[in-house]
Amino acid sequence: MNIYQQFLTEDKLSRGFMRYLALFSLVTIPLYTYLFATKESPLYYTMSMIGNTQEYRWAFIIWGSVTAVLISFYVYRLYVLKAFRNRKANKLLIASLVFLVATVVIPAVEAMPFLKQLHAVVAVFFALSLTASLYLFIRYLAAINEDISVRSTWMLLTILGISIGLYFLLGNTGIFELFFFFSLSVFLFLLKKWLRPYQQRL
Repeated sequence: MNIYQQFLTEDKLSRGFMRYLALFSLVTIPLYTYLFATKESPLYYTMSMIGNTQEYRWAFIIWGSVTAVLISFYVYRLYVLKAFRNRKANKLLIASLVFLVATVVIPAVEAMPFLKQLHAVVAVFFALSLTASLYLFIRYLAAINEDISVRSTWMLLTILGISIGLYFLLGNTGIFELFFFFSLSVFLFLLKKWLRPYQQRL
């Protein structure tokens, strides 16, 4: 058991703190994303377009770093509480954190076409690695409750499908980004709710 796991299971005070921190994460992720993405119209600007202007450059890096940490914390907490010990899933979760931070750090400006393309590729890797990690967890949940596993799989695939659909339907705008982070937060909330009968500390 690592230090993080010990802290999670040590006493009621620690568990209470973790529950409040998890709630804070679930509220902050969509709220912070909305506040940043609407600094300009999301119908015309992606978060990367906004974040690579001189005015909002550091705000973009802070948003991405904070969001990456909060998502990773919340998801890993679910893994620990459900005794999900899968090295591949953990590595994919860590990779998603690194990819999101790298996405906001790598410039995406016309003057640097290679870095702009790398920025886009790394952003895709963030979504894929996070989704893959969650999918491995969902498969694990089949041993606990088959219905939860099936519902979670369909919801995760629907989030990905609609996000991709919005990208191709509306073009490169901030709408698909907003949808992804908002729906991801809803998914994590519902997953926690569905699992509550099987883990009191969730």
